[in-house]
Amino acid sequence: MDCDGVFNFQHSDKIYKDHFPGAPVVPGSLIIHAFLNAASEIWGCPACGIEKFKFRRFVSPGRYNYLMEQTALNIKFRTIKCTLFDKRKVAVTGIIKIKTDSGSGSGSGLG
Repeated sequence: MDCDGVFNFQHSDKIYKDHFPGAPVVPGSLIIHAFLNAASEIWGCPACGIEKFKFRRFVSPGRYNYLMEQTALNIKFRTIKCTLFDKRKVAVTGIIKIKTDSGSGSGSGLG
């Protein structure tokens, strides 16, 4: 199952006052958090791991298309490849692991 959509990082968010004054940049943690929330809504359970997030370009506040692709499914985890686009160029990539109903292990990064 694949999913696409739009993340809207609001210009009015107070974080941009300090990150960075005059040239606001969306913190990587907010981008990952947006993917984690989307994954939880789409697949119905919280993520249990994140891996290999790479930030290829700065992301300013605004609207960005994203794609989440299920690349693997085994007895413990779904593996979801996440991509954020700045116009048509890749800005961020990474992997989220979601525990399946029958899984009992944990991924890396989250408890």
